[in-house]
Amino acid sequence: MSNAVVVNLREVREIDAGDFLSGPLGRIRLPHLQPGQREALVAQGQEHTLFVVRGNGNAVSGSVTVALRPGVALTLPLGSEVTVEAGGEGLELFIASLATPSAAGAVG
Repeated sequence: MSNAVVVNLREVREIDAGDFLSGPLGRIRLPHLQPGQREALVAQGQEHTLFVVRGNGNAVSGSVTVALRPGVALTLPLGSEVTVEAGGEGLELFIASLATPSAAGAVG
């Protein structure tokens, strides 16, 4: 018998992957930002990878701006931050957060 679990992220919008998996994968989210709405991501104690599922917008980190559209992905290494702003179509993102070895208590 399988221990597989199916979770519909469109219904729950957020899960703690640690409830289902071992390893560094932590929170998984599927936020939907309305046009003009912003969200800041800070990679402190964890790293983030985000994938644009639908819509458009911009990601700003310091003096760098990246246009967001479906198929674009960003990775935030430890110590970085970005502000994401939804464009006129709104913006749906898949965001996975991963614990870093130092954050997980590993000696490095």
